[in-house]
Amino acid sequence: MHTLSRFAARGLALLGALATAAHAAAADDASATQASAATLQEVVVTAQKREEKLHDVPMGVTAITADELTKRQLVSLDDLQATVPGLSLTDVQPGITRLTLRGQNVGGDGSTVTTYIDDTPFGSSNALANGFGFTGDFDTWDLARVEVLRGPQGTLYGAGSEGGLLKYVSNSPDPAKFAAAVQVGGEDVAHGESAGSGKGMINVPLGELAAFRLSGYYSTLPGYVNDPSLGLKDLNHGYRDGLHAALLVNFTDSISLRLAAFGQDLHTDGLPLTDVIGVANTGPTPPPNQLQPTIGEFEQQRFIKEPSDFKYRIYSGTLDWKLGFGTFTSITSYGTTEESALADASSVPAQTGVPAAGTYGDYATAFNQPLPPGATAAGLAETHDINVKKFTQEFRLASASNQSLEWQVGAFYTHESSSLGETLPTFYIPSQAYSSLQSFENLTLDALYREWAGFAQVTYHFNPQFDLGVGGRWSENKQSANQSEDGLLLGSPPAPPTLTSGESTDTDFTYSIAPRWHVSQDTMVYGRIATGYRPGGPNALPVPVPPGVESTYKSDKTTNYELGTRTDLLDRRLSVDVDVFLVDWKDIQLLEFISPYSFNSNGGTARSKGVEWALALTPVTGLTFKLTGAYIDAYLTSPAVTTGGNTGDPLPYAPKWSSSLDGAYTWRAFGDFNAFVGATWSYVGSRYNDFSATFGAAGFEADVRPQLPSYNTVDLRAGLESGRWTFELYGRNIGDTRGITYYNNSGTPKFGGSVSYVQPRTIGALVTARF
Repeated sequence: MHTLSRFAARGLALLGALATAAHAAAADDASATQASAATLQEVVVTAQKREEKLHDVPMGVTAITADELTKRQLVSLDDLQATVPGLSLTDVQPGITRLTLRGQNVGGDGSTVTTYIDDTPFGSSNALANGFGFTGDFDTWDLARVEVLRGPQGTLYGAGSEGGLLKYVSNSPDPAKFAAAVQVGGEDVAHGESAGSGKGMINVPLGELAAFRLSGYYSTLPGYVNDPSLGLKDLNHGYRDGLHAALLVNFTDSISLRLAAFGQDLHTDGLPLTDVIGVANTGPTPPPNQLQPTIGEFEQQRFIKEPSDFKYRIYSGTLDWKLGFGTFTSITSYGTTEESALADASSVPAQTGVPAAGTYGDYATAFNQPLPPGATAAGLAETHDINVKKFTQEFRLASASNQSLEWQVGAFYTHESSSLGETLPTFYIPSQAYSSLQSFENLTLDALYREWAGFAQVTYHFNPQFDLGVGGRWSENKQSANQSEDGLLLGSPPAPPTLTSGESTDTDFTYSIAPRWHVSQDTMVYGRIATGYRPGGPNALPVPVPPGVESTYKSDKTTNYELGTRTDLLDRRLSVDVDVFLVDWKDIQLLEFISPYSFNSNGGTARSKGVEWALALTPVTGLTFKLTGAYIDAYLTSPAVTTGGNTGDPLPYAPKWSSSLDGAYTWRAFGDFNAFVGATWSYVGSRYNDFSATFGAAGFEADVRPQLPSYNTVDLRAGLESGRWTFELYGRNIGDTRGITYYNNSGTPKFGGSVSYVQPRTIGALVTARF
């Protein structure tokens, strides 16, 4: 059992004290929660940085409302995947999840999908700080909605959004009324342990013009993976806790200021990986059963524990000033991201055909290191620490809505410093005590990223039915990197640290063109051509520089062509949202590996094409069906030699078919209570894992990629709700499916690989009280 961290404990204690002291407000009229409406709910989004109906947005957008987040228990990124067409996840470990929209993934270090919290960008803008992993995976408690924008968003959101955008929209403080909520829950995982959660929220008006809102959460993450060799059960357990505070002050009817602070901590004691046969170090002829577990399902073998910690902090201030003809907005933010992890590198092959590095005393005996009593061999560990500090400033001036000519112009600046540190110390097996040997590698990479951008978007309404939106963004970034490296890999006796540095300057222009035709009040057809980019940067190079490695890598770019329609039929009982798209991707950023180093490079082109759909039907009062899904064909159109990719190869972790069907029914039960039931079926098609190549005398040699099998999951839910109370029972992955979400073909004893499965069958219960 994990103790509550100070960070979460203080916030939840405050929430509990305030909620207990407050007089319970009158319960909301039960008729507000019963499903008396026979039509589908209208959703308002801010995808284009102004409020508008989802029905009217000329691009592929999914909005998941607070009610849907709560009832369907969509708590984390894994839960959101089934609700968003074209979204796929690569679950490396909790805290490191690669987001892929419309198949845009080749396994590089930079992210193709940007994450926002309200109007604040989160994570790293470049590849030098492993930006792909900074998706946050935030708890969705007390959110107004989650918006997912598919396709390039370079015009309004800039760098790193060439594949799309994930946006968490929080609830704003409300000066109109006091409100509070408390939720407690527990769940049990098959093959593993039980877990619990506690969450709270309070909204306090401060006079008639201001309000303060505080929400917090603490959840234990259940473990279900064992390591017999270390004697550990449920080793991947952990916790996630967070606080979100916001103060809103309406100085006048025209001027308002919102100050916000958000933080989340995520800790796990081990990785959710099962050891499998892998490639067995056989190169181009891997065994056909490489995905078969070597020990047993949900079992692994490591020689040292592998804990991970992630800490996120974001502080922001948003000023809105209504000027009559439009609105001026200023958004200032500062955020920090810290990652600390330890991995067992004892079984990573140094290169093809060479025994695993550091296993069974290879290095300890080589340097005449005496073994302490009880130790039988030496192992190799890898420590990994990342620290990112990011400041952003955005100014926007936007016209009023509902005019013939709508426009917005803006300027953006970001200053991001990052530090990445890695070491390769040796330790004794089985004691896990570190040896006195110098680390094989001590690497520190300090980077600085600065970007200036200006953007504009104009929409002209030729008549009430037809309009055209055009936007553009110019940006310039300057980067520098300084790398220090020493350790036994550089020579024995230890040599002085090698110091290298690099700089880069890059300018980019992105644009969007979106015609929109309202065929009728209920039907809209749109087209969209849009571009996006991911910044390049300097390579911090070792001495001597391996042949063929460039000192810098370029930005890569996407161009998206899209045609879609949204329509409401049958008196708004049926909604249809369908789009077809084609994305061309060039100068793709790749992670090139030349043992023992890795570098960022450019190579290859790719294309992604397909169709996405989201349909909702309310055949009778209280009964709703939602069908979402996508067909995506994503593949290389020219070779990516340095990673082992050839023309026609499918892009990693991009299933051709994925779909989800959700059914829900709500009816009056008794008194003020309504009853609800629901079920969700999800399907993820077969996929291929990351490109992989071995560098030898003949150059880069592609490794054979296995096809990861498709899988289905079924979730169930049932409960009672009134204006004040909600009681819910739920089950996830009822069939206890073994869906593979990640595969690495080496790195475990006997040159085996490892896979991550979807979480086993989970049964849980929740109680929520609102005041």
